[in-house]
Amino acid sequence: MTRNQLKQKNNKLLFDKYKVIGILGGMGPEATVDLYNHIIKLTPASSDQDHIPTLIFSNPKIPDRTASIDTNNTKLIIKHLRITARILEDGGADFIVIPCNTAHWFFSDIKDEVEIPVVHMLEETAKYIVNEHPGVKQVGLLATSGTLKTELYQNILKKHTILADIPDETAQNNLVMKAIYTIKSGGNTGKAETLLKKAVDTLPDSARKNVIMGCTEIPLAIKGSYKNTNMINPTEILAKTAVRMSMNQDNV
Repeated sequence: MTRNQLKQKNNKLLFDKYKVIGILGGMGPEATVDLYNHIIKLTPASSDQDHIPTLIFSNPKIPDRTASIDTNNTKLIIKHLRITARILEDGGADFIVIPCNTAHWFFSDIKDEVEIPVVHMLEETAKYIVNEHPGVKQVGLLATSGTLKTELYQNILKKHTILADIPDETAQNNLVMKAIYTIKSGGNTGKAETLLKKAVDTLPDSARKNVIMGCTEIPLAIKGSYKNTNMINPTEILAKTAVRMSMNQDNV
């Protein structure tokens, strides 16, 4: 019996119907907590024992994703992500979720390091839009400069014939990134919310109806909808996927 087979056997004995969620977190810590809070709220539970077994490795030492991409200095971040994923696998996780959009630029590096499935948050978000908002062909996108530079969302959405509109460079630097780093530094979320809403207002009318909060810090500042804009929350979408997978409602 391989180590992975033994782990699966032990998990079945301990946790019965549930698969163990592994959260590869720390990017940032509050976004990691936010994902876990969504998992708790989305789990149909009437007691402690009804909740889903979850392993959380919040590794705040993972280098800044945007800075690593901007400087093409990716060796250290890939090392951190691989080790963190391996620790979750060795600890008993049945699959891994990553509450950081920009980190998905390194998705294949993480996926190739472990034998367990790794969920792609951006792909799940695109599927959500297709399934829950059929007919939508244009969205707004607020994300880190690293995510925008790699065109992670743009390329995934394009496969579903959805166009993503992004803020211009001035709005991106002075509104979106300023808001994101305000949240990461423990600053005033009200101030960050104001900046992000101003960024939404810079988008074309046609893209403003549905806007993806493509950085896991953004939903910490903007709660729910804004004006007539449907703010799409990938963190919540990822949590829903994780709950379904853990409860064997999706294939793992």
